[in-house]
Amino acid sequence: MSFSDAYVDHVLAPDYRFVGQHLYAELLDSMTAHVRTVQALPDVQADSAAVAAAERLISELVALHNEELPVRAQGVPDAYFAINRVLEDRLGADTVSLLRTGLSRNDLDMTVYKLAARSRNLALQQALVDLRAAIQEQAGRHVETILIAHTHHQPGQPTSVAHYLLAIDSLLARDHARVRDAYGRLNTSPLGAAALAGSSHPLDRQRSAQLLGFDAPTDNTLDAVSASDWQAEAVANASSVALNMSRFTWDLLNWSSLGTYRLADGLVQGSSIMPQKRNPVALEHARTRFSRVLGSGQAVYFSSHNISYTDLNDFGPDIQGSLRQQQLQLQGGLALLLACVREGDFDRQALEQVALTTDTTATELADELVRSHDVPFQEAHRLVAAAVASCRSRGVPLQQLTAAELKDVGGPELTDEQLREALDPVYFIMRRDGYGGPAPETVRARLGKVTVELQQSRLDLESVNRKLREAQHKLRVSGKDQV
Repeated sequence: MSFSDAYVDHVLAPDYRFVGQHLYAELLDSMTAHVRTVQALPDVQADSAAVAAAERLISELVALHNEELPVRAQGVPDAYFAINRVLEDRLGADTVSLLRTGLSRNDLDMTVYKLAARSRNLALQQALVDLRAAIQEQAGRHVETILIAHTHHQPGQPTSVAHYLLAIDSLLARDHARVRDAYGRLNTSPLGAAALAGSSHPLDRQRSAQLLGFDAPTDNTLDAVSASDWQAEAVANASSVALNMSRFTWDLLNWSSLGTYRLADGLVQGSSIMPQKRNPVALEHARTRFSRVLGSGQAVYFSSHNISYTDLNDFGPDIQGSLRQQQLQLQGGLALLLACVREGDFDRQALEQVALTTDTTATELADELVRSHDVPFQEAHRLVAAAVASCRSRGVPLQQLTAAELKDVGGPELTDEQLREALDPVYFIMRRDGYGGPAPETVRARLGKVTVELQQSRLDLESVNRKLREAQHKLRVSGKDQV
């Protein structure tokens, strides 16, 4: 068949290159699993010549992993037919017919795409585990490091660096849970669904799923070749990670500009004209990659919009590049962010100086009036606001407020110790020891818990990867051991 130049240039050739570069191993594995399932058919098992032919076909498919996909020949539409041609040249058409039995490019392609998506899911899980570990390690060093948290872009209240970082860890834990849950829904095999209605050959779909490391075959053969919700879910999860980590990146950039967070020299660049500059370029590039994740995700969503529920190119070959591109941007952003967390640190002294020049302990002073003098909080709020205004009019921080000045604005008389502790950011943090609060002991307890949870997540992920490596190893050895 002679294809139009436009069709070759814009569809067949780029798709062929993409499969050769990124999906070739998955394609060979899927074919091998199918042949092994065909080999187990009663009619094949009853024919020793057919069993031997299947063995030769499996061995040749396994050997192709050591070869590149051949250059696309004229008239060959895709990698599947190119491999068919290679196998026919080496083994003959009768042997290759075992591969074609009960197999469509529809179920084959969707199996390949799911194998690739599964790898992307596990790679994302690993990146999240690594980033969480680095954040938890950084938090462990800064349980008592004061950080002034902002609300509405204004200094709000004192907390600790560790408390902030554990908030980010909680965010990542939820994203990690979403990605992990999606893996369970993703990890089902379309193989054996054929074009859409399955095959009249009694193919054991459980067997082919197991060979490829899937948890089970898809429950419905039409759904197997028509579904794109697993792609949309992958895009949604990637977008959530990118969205959330872009906010963390913004904070690190802000603190870097203020001099309270310092990146290692290998993550900054100087200026071509300003000798003093240490530009936090690694964080800037992480931020742009997270933004591009959100943008590329839209292409995947729209590929499944307003189309019929059946096998189509829209969410098949036409969208695989966008899915891979989104992964590359997300993994790049997470890798840069990981380096910035591992190779950066908070400046304790600089953060303490910031804390001492703010009026962010005003809430605790109001709480102290309620606690020690039974002042209703509404009145305490008014009195402290007046005290803050008085200090600001004199150009001094609230920490320099005296008991006499508090009394001058109508407040009760506090002892020097009561006033000092109420205005001290350290005491502010220590007194907030309720569940989820920033008090050092509360934070240490939480850090211990999430560290253990993360270690279990790491072990679970290693277990899944080990299972898949074992399945892949068995798939790529002599076929006679698999019957």
